[in-house]
This record gives sequence, structure tokens and C-alpha cells, in this order.
Amino acid sequence: MTNQAQRFSPLSRLRKILILLVTLYAMLAMLHWPIGYTFFTQLSNLYAAAIVACQLLLRRRGKTLFLLKYTAAVSITLTFLVFLCVLAPIHPRGILGAYLQDHGSSLCMHLINPILTVWDFLDDARSGCPLTRRHIFLAVLPPLGYFVFILILGRCGLRWAGMTAPYPFLNYAAPAGWFGFRPDTIDRTTLGVGVFYTVLAMLGIVLLIGWLLQFAVHRMKKVPYSE
Repeated sequence: MTNQAQRFSPLSRLRKILILLVTLYAMLAMLHWPIGYTFFTQLSNLYAAAIVACQLLLRRRGKTLFLLKYTAAVSITLTFLVFLCVLAPIHPRGILGAYLQDHGSSLCMHLINPILTVWDFLDDARSGCPLTRRHIFLAVLPPLGYFVFILILGRCGLRWAGMTAPYPFLNYAAPAGWFGFRPDTIDRTTLGVGVFYTVLAMLGIVLLIGWLLQFAVHRMKKVPYSE
């Protein structure tokens, strides 16, 4: 990989600073709800911001940072899709209300930051290290790590609005449990599908997102996939 230590363009630097500012605002707007910091949304935003902060401080596009940024872009895209397709539609105040809650911090974390982060990743990818098929599996690590983290918190007795997980599709105490199908119980606490199946579906979505980002990078750089 060549030119790894090159400086960021003014636009790239501005975009990175915006990611930090948007994340800072979103986190401050949620100080009244400490348990919110255990959600994948908040953690994926903080993860993306931490990598951007490291890039700005180190002033470089190292291979490790670039691969971490790839996993962050996948994670925050998952945040965007799950909220848009699953959580916002079942919000009591509707989709618009879901995005505007907590003084707009939801909009920052579920829409603005995902767009900025993916844009920033694709821009950095122009001079980043080559992505191979094997790198796709790196993208699975943050969501899997989060799932283990939530299981530990749930086993320790933490509850989210009475649920054993922050999200209804991870609530293994619902009637569907781990392996059941109970569509008759669908509400804000469950999707009526066993957690095992929803986790498999999420991992499949993560791999698809990872592949799509790699596809976009390879098309942009006009280079073939490598093993």
C-alpha cells in the first residue's frame, strides 16, 4: 500500500470533524438516559467517532485504522437499516417522531452519522489498503461482541423497559424465546421470532453490507477482488 501517511484533504478533515461534533451532540443530548449508552446505536456511533479521532490525531491512513473503519462503517450501516426498517415503524410517535426524539440525537445517530461515516470510509478507501473477501468476516466481530456484551448484562440482571435486551428482536425472555415462532405476540417487546433466528438474520445482513461496501470500493478503484 502506498502513500499511507498522506494528509487528509480539507473536505475529508471537515467531514471527520463533523462526525465528531454530531456524535458529541448526540451523546450529550442523551445524558438524561444513561442506559441508552448500552445500545448498539450509541456504541456504533462512538466506535466510528473514535476511529475518526485517531485518524485526525495520527494524521495517517494506516492499514489497521482503515480495516477498523471498514468494520465501523458496516456496524453503523446496520444501525441505520435496523432503525429504519424495524424500530422506527413500531415507535409510538411514528417514524418521524422516532428520528426526532431526544432533541434530534436519534436523527444524528441513525441517519446523519451513518451517511457521513460511509462517505468518509469510501473516500479513505481510495488510498486505503486492498480489501479482500476474508476481510468481510472482520465486520461480524463488532455485532457479535455486542451480542455477548448484552447477554452478560442481561444475565447480571439489567433490564431495558422490562426486556432482557435493549432491542425486541434480542429479547430472549419473550414468548418466542430462542427458537420459537409466536407471531401472535408481536409488540414493542418482541418480533415474535426466536432470538437465534434474528441473530442469524442480522449476521447475514452484516455480511451483505460488508460485501456491498467492498463491491463499491473495488468498483471505485477499478480493481478486481483478491483472496
